[in-house]
Amino acid sequence: MLLKTLKIGVVVVAVLGLVACASKKGNRWGSSGGNDEVGGIEENVRFYGTNLSPAEEKQLLAQRTYYFALNSNELSDNDVMSINAHAKRLVNASRTRIRVEGHTDERGSREYNVALAERRANAVANVLILKGVPQEQISVVSYGKEKPAVVGHDEAAWSKNRRAVIVYEVE
Repeated sequence: MLLKTLKIGVVVVAVLGLVACASKKGNRWGSSGGNDEVGGIEENVRFYGTNLSPAEEKQLLAQRTYYFALNSNELSDNDVMSINAHAKRLVNASRTRIRVEGHTDERGSREYNVALAERRANAVANVLILKGVPQEQISVVSYGKEKPAVVGHDEAAWSKNRRAVIVYEVE
């Protein structure tokens, strides 16, 4: 009987913990703690760099290529700030469409590289979507190792090829 009561107690604590985690607001990209959510995206989304000067915002928008470590699809905080600036621009320009292209270096099988490149492109696209950009404005393309930025067989070339690129299609 004591064992059964203990098991029920553990389950109750676990469920309460999950409920508490699910109700927390905000994320590392600076979303607000508003109550109105649409499709999992809060209506009152705040952007990093809201207080940026026009020159600083222009510099963030100039960055359209995001580089990754070997076998990774993790974005740096600076990359996220730049992507946030693009999200702000796209939210305010609903007719603008972008393509996010994912790339890898030449190492690895074709199948692995296509999947990794897609994860990289989706990492960028997901930040944009979290910031309120409708999915209809974004397309994702995975090139794998097929379109290297730099031809070469060393780390200097490989590091430039592990990337995701935002391409504006209609401005």
